[in-house]
Amino acid sequence: MKVHFLFVASVFLLAGMLSFRFITDHQNNRVVPDNRSFISCAPPASLDLRPDASGKYAPVFPGWGTYSYPVHTSSDSARLFFNQGLNMYYSYHLTEALASFKEAARHDASCTMAYWGQALSMGPYYNSYVYKMPAAVLPVLAQMNRAAANSTEKEKDLVNAINKRYSTDTTDSKRSELNRAYAVALAALVKKYPGDADIKALYVDAVMLEHSWDFWNNDGTPKAWTMELVNDCDEILKAHPEHPAALHYQIHLVEASLHPEKALHNADVLKAAMPGVSHMVHMASHMYQRNGLYAKGVDVNQAAGALQTEYDVMAPNLKLGVFSLTHFNAVGSFCAMNANMYKKGGEMAGQLHHILATDYKARLSNTFFQYLYMLPMFTAIRSGKWEAVNAMPEPDADLHYALLLDHFGKGLASIKLHDTAAAGQQLQALKGLLKDSSLPVRNLPFNAALGSAKIAAAILEGELFAAQGRMDAARQSLKKAVVYEDELIYREPKDWPIPARHFLGAHLLKMKQASGAENVYRQDLALNPGNGWSLLGLYQSLMMQHKTTAARKYQPAFKRAFAHADELPPASVY
Repeated sequence: MKVHFLFVASVFLLAGMLSFRFITDHQNNRVVPDNRSFISCAPPASLDLRPDASGKYAPVFPGWGTYSYPVHTSSDSARLFFNQGLNMYYSYHLTEALASFKEAARHDASCTMAYWGQALSMGPYYNSYVYKMPAAVLPVLAQMNRAAANSTEKEKDLVNAINKRYSTDTTDSKRSELNRAYAVALAALVKKYPGDADIKALYVDAVMLEHSWDFWNNDGTPKAWTMELVNDCDEILKAHPEHPAALHYQIHLVEASLHPEKALHNADVLKAAMPGVSHMVHMASHMYQRNGLYAKGVDVNQAAGALQTEYDVMAPNLKLGVFSLTHFNAVGSFCAMNANMYKKGGEMAGQLHHILATDYKARLSNTFFQYLYMLPMFTAIRSGKWEAVNAMPEPDADLHYALLLDHFGKGLASIKLHDTAAAGQQLQALKGLLKDSSLPVRNLPFNAALGSAKIAAAILEGELFAAQGRMDAARQSLKKAVVYEDELIYREPKDWPIPARHFLGAHLLKMKQASGAENVYRQDLALNPGNGWSLLGLYQSLMMQHKTTAARKYQPAFKRAFAHADELPPASVY
């Protein structure tokens, strides 16, 4: 990378400024998932891969860049498909990766690395919190080990390393020990081959798999393993500025930090280097939304959706489907609502709502997917479209968390439309649902819905108190909402999409407590850099204190943040 930051020092400098939670104990409230429970960001490799009518497992996909790794084979086609598979693995396109490695083996059945790649693709990966080894990996390992006799020394070393990732125990009872053994083996290879960027990238990947989404403490300081991985990515990128794995992994490593700008450059490079790979194009939005560039986040998620559809059409035998579109639309609508792009946000949230209501209705038993299902309502709340909120149909009776969020939105709408009696009824209904048994169950490795439900209750209570003229009680409720929000583990999109500090800051301004509002908005900008809502609130709080010179510094910033908005909002909340 051309730009390096004083990252470690600045992390610790800001760590004492705020007390908030990105990570908590992963052992609490465990659920019983399927063998490869995965996060919506990217699904695991399909194990039911069949060739097309011509016998091919994968076509040559467009737009995966030019990065390559030398492998021992006499077949140019095997080499091409190996490199396609490796780039797809680095991109979390695991079905395309597995199919590409199988296609490489079809062109050269003696290519050890074609089987190594298949074993790699069938293993644990970052967005699979709970993994159980599929039995189908065992014959692949056998083929790999037979072919390894004629491989290079380095390839034999990689084979030995990945063998440590698996055992013949089909119950996979020692998964954590196997993951550790694999990482240790790769660490030894990093020392043996210090100039091999891919071995180092595989090591970073292996350690990330041991600590998925767990890189930062509650106070914003890094976990013990984090900075080694960040620095490894820096070293790779210094030698190979467009290395797809290092660009991708470093985004995940720093997105939950107090300094997401560390990997903002990665976003621009990644989407240019791999313009046809939907997840890599989408990954740019992880950095755009963490750096206040929300309109750019909308654009790349729209592009990612089109690219995923293109791959699905190109390779119908892979049955890629539209599940990834749920994540692209979720993040895209989150970005749009933060940019106050109501029309675009409503469009993307509506597409997501439709996909979940039709193709993936069974997933609505999960509270996180109920939250995604309700994003059209949050989009309307964010932009103050209160009549639209009230007009939204009530969710099905068995979607208890969705019902709770419906009560939140319609309660707020009732307040804004001057019907406090109706708002009180919505608040009571919401509080009744707080006892629902589904809410304390964590969506591992992230939050239980109860955390966000408590935020909703506290915000609605605070807004109702304010409408009733009980201003001090309102402030206390909104402060509780901030505390609850700060306890949430970071995920993307965030489990609570409208920061509680935006409500608290606006309330303090109404109470003419401009200094307190200024502090609230500065805290929010440390957590959500560049967001226009807090930049606007900060400007208003400074103007109220007659700090005109200081305020004028922020006026261009919030106008830039809302440059693509349907309208400039009047405050940090409507």
